[in-house]
Amino acid sequence: MLTFPVLFFVSAPYGKLVRDGWGGRVDGRLGWAVQELPSPIVMTLAFVYGGDVLAFHDAAQTPSALTYTCVAVWWAHYLNRAVYYPLVRRMSDTTVPVVLMAVAFNFVNGVLVGTELARGSAYLTNPSPPVVALGAFLFVAGAALNIVSDATLRNLRVGRPAKDAGKHFVPFGGLFDYATCPHYLGECVEWCGFAVATQTQSGWAFAFWTFANLMPRAVAYRTWYKNKFGKTYPASRKAMLPYVW
Repeated sequence: MLTFPVLFFVSAPYGKLVRDGWGGRVDGRLGWAVQELPSPIVMTLAFVYGGDVLAFHDAAQTPSALTYTCVAVWWAHYLNRAVYYPLVRRMSDTTVPVVLMAVAFNFVNGVLVGTELARGSAYLTNPSPPVVALGAFLFVAGAALNIVSDATLRNLRVGRPAKDAGKHFVPFGGLFDYATCPHYLGECVEWCGFAVATQTQSGWAFAFWTFANLMPRAVAYRTWYKNKFGKTYPASRKAMLPYVW
């Protein structure tokens, strides 16, 4: 809970906000892959073996089709984020502490989510089709927004001369006309959808953590853009939630 307010004052040193004084630097693409890949691996191991290790319920249940689907979409998300994402874009350096903290978080989160899915629950065994449909819609819509927004950012440098390789540009189009970080909004919606579909404690905790981590970072990025581009940056843009915040 304390992470949310703290991150409004101390931004994690990676990406555009990387800075000295936070330990050694790591190539952004390598660091990103290293910190994200443990999540699907650990979650799957916990799903396969964790049902008899951490008891969320009295007895393990036979995994339902919903739980297997959740494992599959978790892998789909992280194959995109941990493998494809760093391969197709230029990324600023990250720092060793950020990578280590992300690895630790992804390890714990993977264990909790995978184990709770493996243990099952009355809901996971007999889910409500309308609730699952709503969760699936939110997950797909959030993932689409995240992927499309990432592509918009990536394409900002396409076709520009080599001398502009290290420069930053203001994105326009889609929700970028209303918010600085719609890609962050997409990820938040995505994991809210996962939590809605599964109705798991760990799913809701992950959705909250995603928002608590990305909302302050979106505010910091909005400040960064305003400081770098001055009056040319649209003052009406919110940080992550269009028209709201």
